Amino acid sequence: MPDDDHTHASELFAERQAAKAHYPGYPVEAAYTKPGPYATTTGTVTDGAGNAIYDLYYPEDYAALGFKSPIVTWGNGTWGIPPYYSTLLGHLASYGFSVIGTTSQATGSGVEIGDAAHYLVTQAGTAGSTFYGNLDVTRVAAAGHSQGAGGATLAALNNPALIKTLMTFSLPITYWLNGPSIAQLTRPAFLTSTHGIFDSVIAPPVIERIFYETLTVPAALGIILDSDGKRADHASIEDIAYGGNPGGELGYPTAWLAYQLRSDPTAAAAFTGAHPELVSNSNWPGSAAR
Repeated sequence: MPDDDHTHASELFAERQAAKAHYPGYPVEAAYTKPGPYATTTGTVTDGAGNAIYDLYYPEDYAALGFKSPIVTWGNGTWGIPPYYSTLLGHLASYGFSVIGTTSQATGSGVEIGDAAHYLVTQAGTAGSTFYGNLDVTRVAAAGHSQGAGGATLAALNNPALIKTLMTFSLPITYWLNGPSIAQLTRPAFLTSTHGIFDSVIAPPVIERIFYETLTVPAALGIILDSDGKRADHASIEDIAYGGNPGGELGYPTAWLAYQLRSDPTAAAAFTGAHPELVSNSNWPGSAAR
């Protein structure tokens, strides 16, 4: 092993040991990594031919919330489908969010992600719908993984009056070759990636930082080291059944949405103030917030 690689490996080992020792000391992450207080259910929306176009993850009893449910529209990574991310999407639903995931496996245009959000907004005003009167259509987030992260960004850029915040998992370096500048974003954003070997090529932390620094809106950058006791990497956000290890990536993304869409002061402490918890977390080296 070359000396530089050996040094890098030693540094990462030391960081992992520090993360294991200090992980319990981050109360916001710990709080939002736990399952939320609300029972959840799922559903499917089909087109006229009976083909599934959206998967839904949402609170089972809207009356139990005591508030109208914010909307999260989700974009899959290349060849992905919402069930690959059911741990994350169901987790968000347990915190009172209504999540709609397009079944498209090519979400980079952002069209399907934006359309999904508009679908739930329409349902919120449709008598007889499960969602009638139950959704907060003024609080909508776009989120996605890999290609879907690029699509979610485009959805936010193309629907600024609707989408109030953006959250990306491993926004690819190649995305911006044929797309608009992320500097045009007018809504707060949380960009996440990993220190894994695949993300070092697909969504390198240095590039995620460039994206973050280009933003002129309130923003956070999260770069995770380990998740579920394993090295976090590009596919970690996917379910365990599909080879992922998403547990470590539940807390801060859930907190971000609680902060942005529900004005939750506890969640906000991860990203705001003189000492944002995310920035001090040893398992998230290289993170930033403003």
